[in-house]
Amino acid sequence: MVKPVNPLPRVLRALLAGGLVATALTVPAAGPASAADQSVTVDLATTTGTVTRAGAGFLYGLNQDGTQPPDNLLSPLQVTSARGGGARLPGHGWIGDGYRAGTGYRTRINSALAQVRRLTTGQYNASYDLLVSDLWGADTEQPANTVYPCTNGDCTNWVSFIGQVVADVQASGLRVRYDIYNEPDGTGFFPPGVNTPQYFQMWDSAVRELRRLVPSAQITGPGVSGWNPNYLSTFLDHTKAAGTLPTTLDWHFSGTPYQDVQTARSLLSQRGITGIDLSMNEYLFPGDQHAGYQAWYLTQLAKSGISRASHAIWTDCCVGGTLDSTLVRDGSGALRPTGQWWVYKSYADVSGQLVAVNNNGGSTDAVAAKDQTARRVAVLLGDKTGNTGTTRVTINGLTSSPWLAGAGGIQVTLQRIPDQGPLDQPAVVSTQVVAAGTSSLQVPIPWTGAQDAYFITLTPASTGAVTTLDATATTPGANYFEYGANWGRTDGVADMYAGTANWSYTPGSTARIRFTGTQLILHAVRDQDQGRFTIQLDNAPAVTIDDYAPARNASGVVWTSPPVAAGQHTATIVVAQDKNPASTGHNIALDYIEVKP
Repeated sequence: MVKPVNPLPRVLRALLAGGLVATALTVPAAGPASAADQSVTVDLATTTGTVTRAGAGFLYGLNQDGTQPPDNLLSPLQVTSARGGGARLPGHGWIGDGYRAGTGYRTRINSALAQVRRLTTGQYNASYDLLVSDLWGADTEQPANTVYPCTNGDCTNWVSFIGQVVADVQASGLRVRYDIYNEPDGTGFFPPGVNTPQYFQMWDSAVRELRRLVPSAQITGPGVSGWNPNYLSTFLDHTKAAGTLPTTLDWHFSGTPYQDVQTARSLLSQRGITGIDLSMNEYLFPGDQHAGYQAWYLTQLAKSGISRASHAIWTDCCVGGTLDSTLVRDGSGALRPTGQWWVYKSYADVSGQLVAVNNNGGSTDAVAAKDQTARRVAVLLGDKTGNTGTTRVTINGLTSSPWLAGAGGIQVTLQRIPDQGPLDQPAVVSTQVVAAGTSSLQVPIPWTGAQDAYFITLTPASTGAVTTLDATATTPGANYFEYGANWGRTDGVADMYAGTANWSYTPGSTARIRFTGTQLILHAVRDQDQGRFTIQLDNAPAVTIDDYAPARNASGVVWTSPPVAAGQHTATIVVAQDKNPASTGHNIALDYIEVKP
């Protein structure tokens, strides 16, 4: 949640916290080599485990009643974890009610349970860490005269509070993990300090009451504000002796997540502690929240084997519904994706079985997986230092997955995820088809933006020619257009395909393109009087297209869809309410489409 921003550079923070060769083919890509070149090797023949999507989580990512963001912006991320407890909501929780369950507490518990219901049931089935201390009121806005749990050894009111929380959770019929206290190590949440007698009285009494009421309760802690093996060692020694070990050992903001997870496992092993999983339910400082670094961090979490991790929130705590600022609002107030959101979307597409990745000691790393059911190999790449240059990705072992080759071979698509917001879709850098039987290929990435991420997909390539279809084709079939109200048609336009145009200048007018294939390319007029429209492919987020241009281009490409699985798809076009300030009108004039088989 919102805390003072750590001004230290990322590298210094990390130091302080530390305490098969046959046919080979290169997919061409522009960009000169440089001294900063990186290399990453992916081996599809070697699997390392099942994808868990650790890291696809959010701290206070939803709005107060849990209804935002909408499913079309949440579902594609396949969220696996979340955390919250009503922080910063009016009333100051249990504290503000005079250390009892009044309106302040009710506001917070109702909000938290609404978020739990959205994320742990139905299509999401994520885990939720219920921040008990935020329900209590310790969110850095508590009054100066706050009496903290177990002051002078008196835990009576604290234990009563724990009982109230458990009763409300059980009445809801929902499942949560009880995250007892947020960052008790001197960041404004628990002034008595971590690993002090009062802290352990607070912790022990909470754990004992939770397990008395719910013997199978899932408990998370200690949730210290940064990776600190000394804090964790003391915590484990005490809680093992006291019989109050958590179910999940948790910490925040690790600079070297892979290494720190291994150290945490060692701390448990040294003490003979088993049956405890690991989580980091806050990660990424403000200066690290860029597409490229975030993608690198996800590669480390995926490789570490950590159970869960959740993206931190800094600027819109705590009911903004922006998934921790990975969504932004445009001028109309609508939520739109950023580069960070697309990184999570790409991470969700890394599905199936993880495969071996070697980054050869460089700053660029990747997480890669192959999914026979989806007939897809996906590789997400990020860089921890903002390095630029050419990154050469070698993908070996293609013949180990014969299902990857279609009748036309294997299609290799490289996308760039710019670190910007809003970002309606990543940019396709290159696409190439390689022959079936190719065992190894290389994809050079011209990494020009220091904070960008990249995504590679391998899918079966079909055979056959590209289908071209005029926008006047409305007879149902494999490919056709559907027009709603306020669309017209003009014939005899000399500079347009088939001499026709289908147009609308009424905001809100809708048209649909039904197509069967793997990619759609839309041609439309760009001119001084053209407006804007949104286009949504199936259930993906809508993309805004601006057709204004200072000079006319009657049949240019205005939108190219990302590659999709072969089959039937729908692209929905809506004429926008706004327009480019330089444009003289809202007109949208569709020319024709190309459909890749």
